[in-house]
Amino acid sequence: MGSGVITGLTCSDILLIPDLKEAVVLAGSGGLGRYINRVNVMEVPDVIDWVRPGEFLITSGFPFHGQPGLITEIIPQLNQKGVSALGIKTKRYIDEVPAEALELADQLDFPIFELPARTSFSDVVRDIMERVLVQEARELSQLQSRFQKLSRQLLHGDGIEDFLQTLDGMLHNPIVLLDDTDQVFCSPQADELGLAGELPAWMQLRQEGSLGISFLTVGGRRIRAYVSAVNDKQNDQCLLILLEWDRELSVVDQLTIDRVGVLVGLEMINAGARREVELKYVDQFLQDWISGRIAAAEDLKLRAEACGCPLPERPLRAVTVGWLEEKPELKQLQQAVKRVRARADLQQVKLTIIEGELVLTVPELPESPLEETLGRLLAELHRSLPGESCAFCIGDRAEGPAEVRFSYESARRIARIREISGYSGPYVDYRKLGVFRLLYHLPELAEIGEYRDQYVIPLLEYDRKHNASLLQTLQLYFKCNRNIKRTSAELFTHYNTVTYRIDRACELLGLSLDDGDDMLELQLALKLHEMGRGRRGE
Repeated sequence: MGSGVITGLTCSDILLIPDLKEAVVLAGSGGLGRYINRVNVMEVPDVIDWVRPGEFLITSGFPFHGQPGLITEIIPQLNQKGVSALGIKTKRYIDEVPAEALELADQLDFPIFELPARTSFSDVVRDIMERVLVQEARELSQLQSRFQKLSRQLLHGDGIEDFLQTLDGMLHNPIVLLDDTDQVFCSPQADELGLAGELPAWMQLRQEGSLGISFLTVGGRRIRAYVSAVNDKQNDQCLLILLEWDRELSVVDQLTIDRVGVLVGLEMINAGARREVELKYVDQFLQDWISGRIAAAEDLKLRAEACGCPLPERPLRAVTVGWLEEKPELKQLQQAVKRVRARADLQQVKLTIIEGELVLTVPELPESPLEETLGRLLAELHRSLPGESCAFCIGDRAEGPAEVRFSYESARRIARIREISGYSGPYVDYRKLGVFRLLYHLPELAEIGEYRDQYVIPLLEYDRKHNASLLQTLQLYFKCNRNIKRTSAELFTHYNTVTYRIDRACELLGLSLDDGDDMLELQLALKLHEMGRGRRGE
């Protein structure tokens, strides 16, 4: 049996054994609380290669005959190996344990016992191991009893919450379960302490791969915890965390967490499978509702209630998510949807995937402004999809669930205009697209192309011929509201250089900076150029 199982027999208990009642603690009394799980007799010089953690090592002193200084050398090695204590018979092979060895043992809190000369090693081994085995049997029985009770509970289908409640009562300490979607389940004690709100601490345990004993700060306290993984995933492991809150963690408690982790893992798999089926129904409903495939209001209400997704009658908006760089893979999007749905503060957001794109609806609530809700969602997407930047394309206001398809249609148009216009803000609606919302609807007529090229081509040719930047300077000039100082700052270029470029461009095109119509025509031509470049994917 490994050393981790024994919690009952300590070094101080050695003095209670009849054959050792006359033993004397020579040094290391600070370590008398160390546990013992076996006995080993040392009568060879190379014993250090054979010792095991938790052993009470006894010797007649023969290995140190004529060289008692070896005791001083071996004590740090025994301590490092996890040996619990050393018992030495004196007088026969060595007269006494050297003072240097006793001083070192005191420093290390490593107990050294002087054993009576008449001590029978076989009797000592028998007496100690009898007590160890009795303690092991008692603890194994307790462990088995706990496991059987919790197994029956899960087999009866009581669920994770009741399971954690029973475990809480057994271990008399709070327990937290972190699943692979970062949803936190708390035992009653953990719930009372508000530990569900300590998500960053639980996630940090997973990110650091902290299994076994860990130290963390939660609930305003620095405490010890025992962490066990309940699945074999390399990423996003489910963690079962036992906190040393009300009483010290015993090794049996730690083994209980390890053992029941298997049961929790099975229950999480079952719960996950049920959730996957449920979510498929929810996804199908959301996709049919948002895209307008449910015509009758009564059908919409019935289907919403049937899949556990009621839709209150209030104004809302449909939103599509556009990607500023490369679009994430479908599996990544699906995982992001799971994480969002697990967030208690985002339950009012209905998120799904339509034609490979993230689409959502957000109600307009006085207590929760639209951009505040989208800000929380944006933070979650950044965490679920690290390195990906996105923009929310916000559709027109729908007065109720039955009109949401119109909001979705406008959100899709906004997404397309944003894509080809290059707008990079995190929140996009028709107002923020400005004149692009009109230019987008212009047909690809030859006259429109001629109008654009009249202004743009001379600038492009000049820039190529003279390695200049007239076109870029003009674009920034208008984006900076025709403020030359701001434009020069954006370009990291001297004020006079920017002024020269703008004057040269106007001279080249035959335009006047002071003529409002000239500037309007030039700006429209530049916008058409940007739109055309976006349509071609340049």
